[in-house]
This record gives sequence, structure tokens and C-alpha cells, in this order.
Amino acid sequence: MDNKEVNRPIKMKDLEVGDEVIVRGVDLNYMQVVRKPKQKQYKHYDGSTYMGWTASVCNRINSKFGQRHADDKENVRFDFDYKSIWLVKREQ
Repeated sequence: MDNKEVNRPIKMKDLEVGDEVIVRGVDLNYMQVVRKPKQKQYKHYDGSTYMGWTASVCNRINSKFGQRHADDKENVRFDFDYKSIWLVKREQ
């Protein structure tokens, strides 16, 4: 694994299954991507269409050093729209 691949900002379209990311929205979340988001066509109320992103399925990880905490959750849906994403670790 190259150091160029990790520890950097990443765009939603570049996410891969198994990536561990820190997401900044209202608060910080450390997550592992289980199912990456997909582009989908949506409709406005007036019938016009636009491209958007579906929610991703992630494991929310708040534990350190292998200890699980009560707030660790598996397979939660998470919307990455309008959030900053930082790639921490990528599985090969």
C-alpha cells in the first residue's frame, strides 16, 4: 500500500468497500464502508430529474485498541452528501 493512497481527503465517488474514513458533518464519525454509495436519478416535485447519491452502509467504529463500546454500531445507513471525508485506511 502506498502512503499516497491513505491519510488524505477523498471524494464520495472514490470510496471503496473496506475503506476506513473519518467523516465530518455536524460531528466526527469514524466508519468502515460496507456498501459504497451509488449514483441514482431522482425527481424534483415538478417532474424534472437530477442525479444524486444513495446512502452508504457503514460500520460505525468508536472503539480503540479492539475494545468494543456500546455506541459502536454495525450496518448503519449514512449519507455522505455535503460532508468532508478523510481516508484513513484502505484494504487491498
